[in-house]
Amino acid sequence: MADCIPIAPELPFRQQVIELASHLARSLPNADQSSYRDFVGTYEGQVKENEEISDEQKKEIVTSLVGKVGELKGALDGLKEADVESSHLLLQYTLATTFDPSSEEYSTSVKNVVEAVKKGGEASGKQSRVDVASRILNNTYNHLPISSALRPFVLISLLSLLSTSSDLSVLPLSSSTLKSSLKQWSISSSEKVDFLTKASDLYTSYGDLNKSLEILLIALTESIDQRIIEKSILINLSIQSKFELDDILKIQGVRENLDSKSKSLIGLFESPDEVGGQVQKSQQWAKENASWIESAGIPGFTADSVVRKLRLIALHSLAAKSETRQLEYAPIAQALSIDESDVEAWVIDAVRSKLISARISQPLSLIKIQSISSLSSSTNKFGGEEWKLLEKRLNEWKKSVNEARQVVDEAQKLSEQPISSNQNQQRRGGNTTQKRDNNNRQKDQQQQQHQQQDGQQQQTSTEEVAATA
Repeated sequence: MADCIPIAPELPFRQQVIELASHLARSLPNADQSSYRDFVGTYEGQVKENEEISDEQKKEIVTSLVGKVGELKGALDGLKEADVESSHLLLQYTLATTFDPSSEEYSTSVKNVVEAVKKGGEASGKQSRVDVASRILNNTYNHLPISSALRPFVLISLLSLLSTSSDLSVLPLSSSTLKSSLKQWSISSSEKVDFLTKASDLYTSYGDLNKSLEILLIALTESIDQRIIEKSILINLSIQSKFELDDILKIQGVRENLDSKSKSLIGLFESPDEVGGQVQKSQQWAKENASWIESAGIPGFTADSVVRKLRLIALHSLAAKSETRQLEYAPIAQALSIDESDVEAWVIDAVRSKLISARISQPLSLIKIQSISSLSSSTNKFGGEEWKLLEKRLNEWKKSVNEARQVVDEAQKLSEQPISSNQNQQRRGGNTTQKRDNNNRQKDQQQQQHQQQDGQQQQTSTEEVAATA
């Protein structure tokens, strides 16, 4: 979506009305030549040539046209798709020149047209009609001034149409674009929050939870509302690849306004040094809050999804605290409250979630950790035990470096020593011995070749005898 400057033809008001009436007549149900002429004739009679029309009469005529657009569900029929779009651009121009753009009459008329176009696209059942309706709404948005309070309404209508009847991804809506638009629109903070929550709901119902969360985070910068906080947390936990809550919790005022349910849920992910306890607590929490989880209505947010994330975080913690970077099946199964036969599946899930990189040794029932991702502070505490482990690994690394350096130093000293006469004699003797060995090998090879030739001759003689017999 981009801002544009509308270029409208210099048509007199009478011609504008007749053009719009002609377009609407094409969308009449069971339209024929007679009904077409009657419909257009009705408006021609209201804008007779050479008769002056007052401003109030103009408003009544245009309001009547808007009403007909509503009855015909956007009037999306036409000889060509381009004609439909052109007619709606003309209608927007007529509205802007007939009414005061800051008046309630203008706002109501634009909203009625937008709502009619959206309904027409949704009810058509044809992708071509949906595409036309989408372009009309897009053109309407761009026709409005960048500061217009009507832009949020038009954008929500367009998103709603795309989410239910088309592909919402065809309309890129980046955070930077959205933040810039929010600053430009002449609406209150509460209206901005209302727009953002509606947009988030549309993306949630469409299945794009990442974009839904992105929009809710913007809403939290406008207003610290408990409902928005709760929804943000639930959507965050519904995204399979997200194991952190920092994006939400770092917003000023969020922690202070958490309700009891959200606090208990976040507490599961912030329990320090409780690898096995985290999973057991999550299982108990899921049982106690089953009805609340179901009533949340967030796709992907279930009791199993919460327990899954806590299990994967517990596995990540085990890997991070392992001094040998090797884990046996038994302690993993115990910490995750699973059977040993399921350990490999959970390790694979952790690898796919990019929490760890590891190899599975089935014969040894061993998990060999190669690398570990870093989780945020909300899901991974770095306390005294972690500092001790870090210190131990650094000492081991230092020891290995020193040993390697010692080997290099010794090799360098040997290379710098002069060669003695004994060493020269040994080398010469070694060369003589090597030559003797080479001569012996050559003799052996020659003997083998002679034996092979004799064998071939004997075989040939035998074959000849056999052939003669």
